[in-house]
Amino acid sequence: MSNAIQFLESMGSKPLSASSYAASVALLDIEHDHRRALLDRNHSALNDLLGGRAKLMCVVFSPDEEEQPDGDEPSEDTPPELG
Repeated sequence: MSNAIQFLESMGSKPLSASSYAASVALLDIEHDHRRALLDRNHSALNDLLGGRAKLMCVVFSPDEEEQPDGDEPSEDTPPELG
């Protein structure tokens, strides 16, 4: 994992003040372009430098809670036939 990514991950759990942020970025062992993007808070440039995707979508498909009976199986409301 990139040091820039690890830094951003740590920011999620422990945010820094502006001055602490700049000092922390200055201490990172990362390329100059990555450092500049972090200091400028330029997420688009950092994304490009790290080979990220331009757009990411998360889609969750959840079937209906109640399944529609297809006629072959009895529903829970229908008592079983006797005889």
